[in-house]
Amino acid sequence: MDVIDSRKIDPGFKHQIAKEEGGEGILKCFACGACTARCPEMDVKPEWNARVIIRKALLGLKEEVLSSEFIWVCSAHFRCLEKCPQKVNVKEVMNAVRDERLLDEQIEDVTGKKTKKYLDMDFKYAITQTKGGKDLYECFSCGTCTAGCPERELDALYSPRKVIKNVLLGMKDSVFANRFIEICSSHHRCLTQCPQGVEIPKLMNAMKNIAIKEGYSRESKLEKTYDKKN
Repeated sequence: MDVIDSRKIDPGFKHQIAKEEGGEGILKCFACGACTARCPEMDVKPEWNARVIIRKALLGLKEEVLSSEFIWVCSAHFRCLEKCPQKVNVKEVMNAVRDERLLDEQIEDVTGKKTKKYLDMDFKYAITQTKGGKDLYECFSCGTCTAGCPERELDALYSPRKVIKNVLLGMKDSVFANRFIEICSSHHRCLTQCPQGVEIPKLMNAMKNIAIKEGYSRESKLEKTYDKKN
């Protein structure tokens, strides 16, 4: 285990989370691990550990918590809530942590108006205005589509739920860079199991078409990344 650097601790971080809607449960957690034992995300990646994230938040390790992938992929299965002796809603806590991350990224432009770095908050509206994107607002990120997706056999990180979540958060570059929007097929397993009847293939196709119209090129992005590293 790495030694904690006290200079990187923010004692008020847990209270910032608790002030966010849904984040108050973090102060009830005593890190028993019941949530982690029931979490299906752990089957995808062992590092996605709810107990560890909450423990780090309580310790004030703000940078480590905000840089974690788990705050973006935590889904609404509520298995953790069923088993938690303190009835901590981990999903709501992760939403609060994510809100803190977005607030942390706020900057002011020359007019003093606050905006979000790297975020396009109009992206979701552009998708819903397309023929195949009308179902976007029906999704509440339960994760049923991802659980039954055969593309995950190719790569465990292929997740329609994560793509949709990124859209709603305005993370357009992340969506366009995700290969899943290109390989999502029309097997319709997701549609038959989705409680909201969301047609995932049509949504992914809508995103792909917008990427094409805006001139997004995966190759050019990779070239820029390579140039920066060299």
